[in-house]
Amino acid sequence: MKTASTLPGLVLLPLMLLAGCSVLPGPPPQATEQYTLEYTADPQIAVAPGSGATVLIVSAPRAHGGYDSARIAYMEKAYGLRYYTRSRWAATPARMLAPLLADAIQETGRFQALHRPPGSVAADLRLDTELIRFHQDFTVQPSAMRVTLRAQLVDLQAGRVLATRLFDARQAAATEDAYGGVVAANRAVQQLLQELAQFCVDHQP
Repeated sequence: MKTASTLPGLVLLPLMLLAGCSVLPGPPPQATEQYTLEYTADPQIAVAPGSGATVLIVSAPRAHGGYDSARIAYMEKAYGLRYYTRSRWAATPARMLAPLLADAIQETGRFQALHRPPGSVAADLRLDTELIRFHQDFTVQPSAMRVTLRAQLVDLQAGRVLATRLFDARQAAATEDAYGGVVAANRAVQQLLQELAQFCVDHQP
């Protein structure tokens, strides 16, 4: 009888221990850093467009596979694309680039550049872009951010391509981590946007 009377207590004790383990606090979640791309105009060059400026539509950039997410990409060996786990872009690089492209082109004073044009706007030109590379390259030392963009300027009135060019910008990273890549990416984007804005000026009809 004593053995039978103690059986419920023996069964209940492991259950209580298991219940106690389930309420223990887990490890705190790791914080994720988010970063942006920015463009800073040169105040000595930037000019407001006049009333008769050419209207140019900047279409949304298309991104090659691997660069169409907000993850920050890097390479440690050729063809091997990897991503930081605790650092991300605030949006996909292509999405962040669209308004920056319009800003850089408009500040030449030659265009009224729109990246989200109203349906009623009659545009003269359209800029189509394709993001081919956007990663931190650790196959070189120091590592460098590489941004490669293909651009095509289209005359909408004449229905023809005016010019096509491949832009490739590289900027060395000051530190071998995600933030070093982010800072280098902003410098590379600054360089690339200035070159692309001049490309539009050079091929304006």
